[in-house]
Amino acid sequence: MGASRMIWILLTITTLPVIGSDNNDLPKILILGDSIYQQPAAEISRALKGKAEVVFRNIQPGEIRNTSSALENLDQLIGTEKWALIHFNFGLGDLIYRAGGMKSFRVLPIHVGGIRTTTPEQYATNLNRLVGRLKQTNAKLVWASTTPIRHSGTNVFQKGSEIEYNIIAAKIMKTHNVPINDMYSFVKSIINMEKPASHNADPFFFDRQPLHPPLVQSISANLDLK
Repeated sequence: MGASRMIWILLTITTLPVIGSDNNDLPKILILGDSIYQQPAAEISRALKGKAEVVFRNIQPGEIRNTSSALENLDQLIGTEKWALIHFNFGLGDLIYRAGGMKSFRVLPIHVGGIRTTTPEQYATNLNRLVGRLKQTNAKLVWASTTPIRHSGTNVFQKGSEIEYNIIAAKIMKTHNVPINDMYSFVKSIINMEKPASHNADPFFFDRQPLHPPLVQSISANLDLK
C-alpha cells in the first residue's frame, strides 16, 4: 500500500458530523486531536450521556492535524462555547514525513526524501504556544501523550519517534501544570507491539481495542462526574 492509501485511512472518518449533545446545562468537553480521537469521542459521549456534552470538530478532507495547523485554526477549533475541560493531543501529524518545499500537505516516504513535518524544536515551541492559548479559555486542560508508532509499512513514520516528542510534551505540561493522560502507555498495553497491523494501517490501528476508557476515566476524575 502506498502513502496515498495511508492518508486515505487517516481521512476515512472525516465526513462524520460534529459529536455532541444540545444540553446547555451539562459541562462541555472539547476533544482536540487527530483522526484517531473521533471514534473515542463518540464513545465518550455515549459513556457520559446525561453528565457532559462531548465535542470533536470535524476533520476536513486533506487536513492533517498537527501543532502548526492547530495553531492556525485554533479559533475555529475552540469556537465560542464555554468549555469545562479540553482534552488535547497533537503528535502523529507532526511526526509524519512529507514533501518539503510545498504549501500543500503531501506525505512522502522517508526513503525518497520525505522530511518530518515538525522538528523537535518547533514541536516544543508550538506546544508552548498552544497551551498558552488554551489556558486563556479558563477550561481545565488535560494533555494526552501520543500513541505508539510500532510500524510504518508506507515508511512515512519512523518507528519509536513519538518517544522523544512525548518527553518534550511532558516537560512542557509540567511547566504549565497540565495533567497528562498517558495514552501512550495505555495503547502499548493493549496492542501487540511486535506485530504490525495489516494493510499498513499503523499507527492509526489499535488491534480493534477501544481507546475511550482512559479518556472517560480522566475526564470524569477532573470534572468530578459521578
